[in-house]
This record gives sequence, structure tokens and C-alpha cells, in this order.
Amino acid sequence: MANKITKPFGCWNSPISAEIVAGKNPKISEPSIQRGPTGEYHYFWLQSCPEEKGRTTIMMMQGDSPINLLPRPLSAASKVHEYGGGSYCVAGNTVYFVLADDQRIYCIDWTQPSSEPHALTEATDANKRYADLTYCEHSQLLFAVCEEHTPTSPHAEPHNYLLAINPATKTTRILHRGEDFYSNPRPSPCGTKLCWISWNHSAMPWNNTQLWLADIEDNGTLANAHIIKGANKDQSLFQPMWHPTGELFCVSDKSNWWNIYRCPSSALGQNTSDDDWLAVTNLEAEFATPQWVFGMKTYGLLDDNTLFSCYSANGKWYTATVENCLSSSPSVQPVDPINEQLSECEGVVCAANQAVFIGANAASLPSIYRWDNTQTTFTTIHANALPVHSENISHPQPFSFAVSSEMQTSQIGHGFYYAPTNQTYCGPTDATSDERPPVIVLCHGGPTGATSTSFNPKIQYWTSRGFAVMDINYRGSTGYGREYRESLHKNWGVYDVDDMCAATQYAIDKGWAAPSKAIIKGSSAGGYTVLAALTFKNIFNAGVSLYGIGDLETLACDTHKFEARYLDTLIGPYPEQKQLYIDRSPIHYAEKITCPVLVFQGMQDKVVPPNQAQNMVEKVRANGVKVTYKTFENEGHGFRDGNNIRTMLETELAFYQTTFNLNGN
Repeated sequence: MANKITKPFGCWNSPISAEIVAGKNPKISEPSIQRGPTGEYHYFWLQSCPEEKGRTTIMMMQGDSPINLLPRPLSAASKVHEYGGGSYCVAGNTVYFVLADDQRIYCIDWTQPSSEPHALTEATDANKRYADLTYCEHSQLLFAVCEEHTPTSPHAEPHNYLLAINPATKTTRILHRGEDFYSNPRPSPCGTKLCWISWNHSAMPWNNTQLWLADIEDNGTLANAHIIKGANKDQSLFQPMWHPTGELFCVSDKSNWWNIYRCPSSALGQNTSDDDWLAVTNLEAEFATPQWVFGMKTYGLLDDNTLFSCYSANGKWYTATVENCLSSSPSVQPVDPINEQLSECEGVVCAANQAVFIGANAASLPSIYRWDNTQTTFTTIHANALPVHSENISHPQPFSFAVSSEMQTSQIGHGFYYAPTNQTYCGPTDATSDERPPVIVLCHGGPTGATSTSFNPKIQYWTSRGFAVMDINYRGSTGYGREYRESLHKNWGVYDVDDMCAATQYAIDKGWAAPSKAIIKGSSAGGYTVLAALTFKNIFNAGVSLYGIGDLETLACDTHKFEARYLDTLIGPYPEQKQLYIDRSPIHYAEKITCPVLVFQGMQDKVVPPNQAQNMVEKVRANGVKVTYKTFENEGHGFRDGNNIRTMLETELAFYQTTFNLNGN
């Protein structure tokens, strides 16, 4: 401290520029393992390219160097459910993938990286989108979820169904339809059975889903399709996975926590019920995350008797092996990766006693790790270089705070506090309450979701400038069991807002933040919480909404199929609960907003249409309140272009400097 320069909080010079945040943080996802022609294993993953307008490419590790399999400007991304996922798979020498531009399925020979992709689906199928690609070696068929839109009726809901594609003949066959949503088509190792997950309006995949099983006939059709788990619509199911012996694994939250279960092959049939499923894990922890995208994986099979898994507990992630997974008494053995707990773990895939996954912690960007179960060692396959000196990194400090509800029942909210951190600067040690750090209180999207404590340059950008940041897991967040997750049911716009205010007051009382410089910030559903908090509460001095929601009625009538009935659970069925939608919509009470607001919006957003932001901005401005409104013409739901991310951060910084007179004097 003696060698540091004392300067007001929020006014520090930072080595973390907007360019660093925008250009040095490629997102990696969906790792994959494939055995090569000579027996060696190769590793693949998806990687975003912020410097190339946010395109997503397929990477492969060749020796010690990653190579790009997709030539510019090609991008691999599915638009099913708008959020996509499961946009590629690897089988033999072939990578199958969904091209972002036209949503057709293509293939490329990964042993010839310079080869051109070839289309498998027809150009005439421009109204179809594909996701959750899975190849069956036995039948040599590619299974997928298809979402078919109707060009002549753009406002009609698309139809979703299961599809099989024969890559050799480029022919397709519809396998199953009739449910509103499908995911996880997974053929058995022998190729004679197919399982999948489905759900219907008004459920979301984290509310209640059903696991199906069917026989694959010799002609490629399905027979005897029936539900084998979740028939009572009382549980959320996640990632079914076959064992080589024909047993079936699946994650369920029937016990309040997402745990792994298995069904013996002898019990799989027309009469399979929940009673046939045996618990493999039984922890107060979550072996799943909400299925916002396809292709999510949290566990895999190392050998015939051992699983590798990741799970979360109290907002933190852990890795573990599950020994004796086929016995009546399996054992969960924690694994300590690289002697430091990971705060993020996802995308688990396994083969030949090795597990590959994406992991990160508070001081590292997401990287690809490999666990060798024979040697019991971790190695790094691909690491993203950290663009920040370790002394400029603010580490998350977990905290819990009391919240209240209309029932007057004492409950607990959770969050993480990031203190202002800079190797060159410090704030005044004798700061008055208003000289304490400005605080940015983050509300995650979803709202069914959770914060991540892995290194986030968008947080460090602020803490290195002398801001405090709090990232809140309000009631309704995931990672704390089904009961906590469902506490937001019928209470969206109430509990989340109350919790953000309670967390902020907690920080002020602890001396972490200046009461006159409290900022609330969120995107999508988090943006709604921002606008609702500014409208119905008075603890915040400024708000930042990224593609947020101001009019719940409009959202209920004008959003995409995946979330079309989401509000039935969060608020109540519409129009039966029309008045409740009005009462909780900031657009109808915009005159109550009295502090400056910053709004960002992508003009190609299909999830939260741009008219939500435009109408809210006009209403607030009409009351004489300062509103800064910035749109990005070619962005959708989430900003991917590095130039736009840089512009967003610089605009936000200028907004805070002007609002709070952060001139350094």
C-alpha cells in the first residue's frame, strides 16, 4: 500500500483496456475427442473470434498447436431455439456442422484441413434449422433436432422434431414429432435403440421434461416409442448417456438436487418407470445446469465402471470421479485439478480413460483440460493467455445476505463481491461514505441461471478502475437446488428485485460501496430486473440495461417459441393474469425512474425485440430523465463483434464518469 498512488475510487488508470476485453477473450465451448486413423486421439472445440465479427470456428489440436478447420468467413452456429448449441460433432475423419449463414448441415474432412465443406442438407430447406448433432457408427446415421419455420407465416410457431440424416445418400427421415421441444437424441451403442428428451409448453427444460426410448427398425424408422422417466412431469432431466452394456444414465432433480441416475438394461422396456432408476450420486449438489443451449455435458464414462463429472455446490464448481458407477454403492471421489479449485467446469467428454473439459478459475480464462485417470493427472490441452497481471485481478469473495418476502419468511440470497484492485492505485483509507467505491451490482440473465466466478475481463475492467462489483445469485438462480430455483415462480419482478436491493444495502452497511454511487446492471432478463428496480425501488443511482425488457405483455405476445410460455411460470398465464403483467412492467410506471439510465440494444434481436428498448427509452426521456441509448445494427441477443464490445465499454465508462463526476480530482 505504501508504494501505491492514492486516488479516488472509480478514477484509477487501468491497464485493462476496452480493446483487451473485446479482443482477448475468445469463448470456447463443446470440446470433443476423436480417435485418428493411426489410433491417436485428437481434440476439437468451438471458438469464437471477436476480431472477426464474432464468428465461431471449429478448432483442432494438431501436435502442440491449434488449427482452424473453417476458412473465413464461415461460422458454425445453430439457431434452433435462437440460442443454438450442439452445432457440430466428429465421427471418423468427418466433422459435421451447422453453418451459421444458411443453417444447413455440412461436413468436412478434418484430416485434410484445407478441404472445402460439402452440404448434406438441401438448399431448398432454407426454412429448417438443425442442432444437437449426434452420429451413430452402427447405423451410419446422423441424428439431429430439426426446427422447421413457415416462411409464409413468420409469426407462426416453428415445428420441432427428431430427424435422421444419411450422409451417404443425403436423404433425411423424420423420426418423431408431436412434442413441442426435443433434445439429446442418443443412439445406443449397438444402434438398435434411440433415447431423447422432450417437453411441452408451458414447461421449460429445467422445470419438467420426459425421457423417451424407442427401437430403431432396420429401415431406419422408430417403433415402440414410450416415456421411461419423468412421465409424472415432476422432474427436470438432463444429458442421457448410454453405457456400453446397454444401461442408461441420466441426470434428474427429483430429489431437489440434479443428481446422476442409471437404469439397468434389464429394466429398459415398455414398462420402465421411475422406480427402475437407481441413484449413482446423492449429493446436495447440481450435476446439471439449465439447458438454455444444446450440447451441454457435465459427465462422461472413463471406463466401464468409472464416471468423470463436474458439479456445482453453493455457487462453486468441482470435478470428481464416480467409482463403481454400476454397483449398488457407487463412490464419489473429488478430484483437485492443478491444486486450485475450478470455478467453472463444462463440456465433459470422455474416451479411453481420459476426460476432456473446459475449466477456469478466478485467475484464468476458460481453457481445455485433460484428466488422465490412469496416471491421475491433469494436463492443459489448450490455454487462453491471461491478458492481465495477477496483481490487477480482483478475486470473488462469496457472501450471503438476508432477504424477505411477502410471507415474512426469512430467506437467504447469495452473491460474490469483487473489491477494487489495482497494483498501482488505492483509494483513500479514511474515505467518507460517499468517497467509498462506486458499486456495480450485476443481475444475471435467464432469469433461470447463475453467476460464474471464473475470470471475467468485463468485471476486471471495472475493478481495476476503482469500482466495486457484486454478482448476485438472487432467488431463482441455479446451483442451490430445485426449491431455490423455483422460488422465483410467480415472483419474477419481485424476489429478484428485492434481492438486488438487499445485496446492495448489505454492501453499503459493510462499507464496501458508496450509497450515492450504486449502479444496477443486467442483460436480457437481468435487464428487466434493472428497469424494475429503478422503477419500483430507490436504492440505485444509475442503471444499465442490455437488451432488457420493459413491457411484459409485449414480451408474452412477441417472443420466440422456446420462451413463449416461460412467463406462465415466472408470473402467471397470460391473458388470465393480465393485470399482474401490467403491474410489474416498468413501461407503465416510467415516471418513477428518476436516475440516469444507459440502454444497449442489438437491432437483430429475436429474443427481446428492439421495440422493448425503444419504447422504454422514449417513456423515460419524456419525463426529463437522462437516457443514453446505443444500438448495434448487426447484433442479436448478446454482442459478439469485438468492435461493438469495445464501443459498449467505452460508452459505459463515459456514462459513469459523467453521472458521478469521476474526474479524478
